[in-house]
Amino acid sequence: MNKQIQIQFRLMDVRQLQFVNLANEWPEGEMQVNNQLQFNSEVDKRIIRCNANFEYKKNDITQLILGVQAVFEFTRESWSALYQLNGDQWVVPAGLAQHMADITIGCARGIMAVRSEEAGIPKQILPLINPAQVMRNNIAFKRIPQQSAGTIPMDGTLGTA
Repeated sequence: MNKQIQIQFRLMDVRQLQFVNLANEWPEGEMQVNNQLQFNSEVDKRIIRCNANFEYKKNDITQLILGVQAVFEFTRESWSALYQLNGDQWVVPAGLAQHMADITIGCARGIMAVRSEEAGIPKQILPLINPAQVMRNNIAFKRIPQQSAGTIPMDGTLGTA
C-alpha cells in the first residue's frame, strides 16, 4: 500500500544567473534552442534549487544564453517525509521535480520577455517544454551538503554536473 503524503514547499527566490547577448546583429529566421535542467540541494537547509539553461543558436553560433534558478524551501515535516533511511538520502518524486521544473521554466519565460525587450532584441519565446517527457525518475540527494543531482538535458539523458 502506497502512503500518500502532502508535500509543502514554497518558492523562496528566483534568480537570473546569466543573460548573455552575443549577437552583434540579431539574426533573421528560426533559431535552434538548447535546453538543460539541473537540480541541487542544501539538505541542511531543506532547499532544492532548479536551474534552467537556454542557449539560442543560429548556424551553430551561440547568439544568446539565459540561465535561471528557482529556489524551493520545504517544511520540516515535508522534508522529513522525503527522507529514506535505507539510502541515507532525500528522494524527490519525479512528479514533484517536474512541477518544480515547470515553475522554473515559467519564471524563465518572464525573465526572457523582460530582458530581451531591455536588450533591444526581437522578442524570443522559449519553446514549449514538458518536463514529464524527459524527467521520468525520482531525484535523490545524499546527506552530503551542496551535492548536485546531475544535469538533465531536454533530450532526456542524464549526465553529471
